[in-house]
Amino acid sequence: MQNGHLRVGVIGVGHLGKHHARIYSQLASEQNDIDLTAVVDVLADRAAEIAAPYRAAALTDYRALIGKVDAVSLAVPTTDHARIGVELLENGIDVLVEKPIASSIEESRKLIDAAARNNRVLQVGHVERFNPVVRAATDVATKPQFFEIHRLAVFTLRSLDIDVVLDLMIHDLDVVLSLVRSPVAEVRAVGIPVLSQKADIANARVEFENGCVANLTASRVSFEKVRKLRFFQPSDYISVDYASQSGTMVSLRMGRVMERKLEPVVTEPLKLELESFVNSVRNRAEPLVGGEDGLRALELAMKINEQIALRSK
Repeated sequence: MQNGHLRVGVIGVGHLGKHHARIYSQLASEQNDIDLTAVVDVLADRAAEIAAPYRAAALTDYRALIGKVDAVSLAVPTTDHARIGVELLENGIDVLVEKPIASSIEESRKLIDAAARNNRVLQVGHVERFNPVVRAATDVATKPQFFEIHRLAVFTLRSLDIDVVLDLMIHDLDVVLSLVRSPVAEVRAVGIPVLSQKADIANARVEFENGCVANLTASRVSFEKVRKLRFFQPSDYISVDYASQSGTMVSLRMGRVMERKLEPVVTEPLKLELESFVNSVRNRAEPLVGGEDGLRALELAMKINEQIALRSK
């Protein structure tokens, strides 16, 4: 930190990274002790375009941040997460890396080990964990036994370096893993490419050792946007709409059916995520979604992709 100010940067200011820059700028105006120091993009014009409104430096080489920032958001292609992230952590910079944590288990471990070795904060950008309605559902979760989850999106040309499981479904895998504290017993999955070279639609059935089952469907070739989660536990049914940040809980209590609305204050999940990251950096505290969380979600996603590959032979 310099003069009591937390200096932050954003590496990769494409579709998602530009929003990290926007929110850091908001936090800077609200909290007065954060500086959006610089944004980095390999496209000089893009870096300049995003940096200009926030009076941040526009850079094309992330190495130029070393010694000039305390923390960064890393929103580059997944294949570059470990290479860049490890170098930043080794140079004393705390890192929020977008999901998935990396493109392999080995690379994920390199990030986690680098963070531990250098006493740095490593947070993984599983933003749905910060969605107010997910937090509300987490508060009322007891022993989930069955999940039904749908995440559908229209096709875009972004994130085609990864398949739909790593692109979209991994959000829900992380949420499920945070609610079901039991090892995975069995995975079954199918998926097919439609408009890209990788699976664009997939369905997975995940069974846990405690008997819980999660059915998940993800598609990036839909005509509509749907992000909904339902889960059932003894005496309760909880339904969540990620997009509207609203939900319903239906319960059986003392022979009576009771309905309760989950209506938290609507807040941008990404802003809550970045606020949490900033607090972890300031307080040298474990992040809500750390490297091990990101690794667990990636491991499960890869098991699903292994099943998809087997079925497609």
